[in-house]
This record gives sequence, structure tokens and C-alpha cells, in this order.
Amino acid sequence: MIEGHVPAREVKRLLAERPDAIGLTVPDMPYGSPGIGEAGPDADPYDVLLVRRDGTIEVYARYP
Repeated sequence: MIEGHVPAREVKRLLAERPDAIGLTVPDMPYGSPGIGEAGPDADPYDVLLVRRDGTIEVYARYP
């Protein structure tokens, strides 16, 4: 599953790496994430989270 404003680069990485996971999520709607404003100096930092099958969550990528 992909939930939230997950960058396409991370979706492609997930499909290439095939970790033992349910999917990716970006909580909230951070400014600068795909579809929410422009990336750049005013963008909010945010994490793309990997949701593992065992229910644990880890940071998969950090932006910006």
C-alpha cells in the first residue's frame, strides 16, 4: 500500500528492493511533498515511513 504524498522515487525503490513490508506512508500533508506546494527552501522536512509486515515502522527516506 502507498498512503499519502509518497514521492515516486521511493515507490520505485520499494518495488526494486522488495522489502518484507506492507508499504509506504507519509503522515500529514507536508508542504513540498508531491502535490503539496513546491520543493525548495520553503519545503517542510518530512519522512517517508516503511510499514513492515510485523507492524513495525521505520524511516525509509528523509526529505528535503
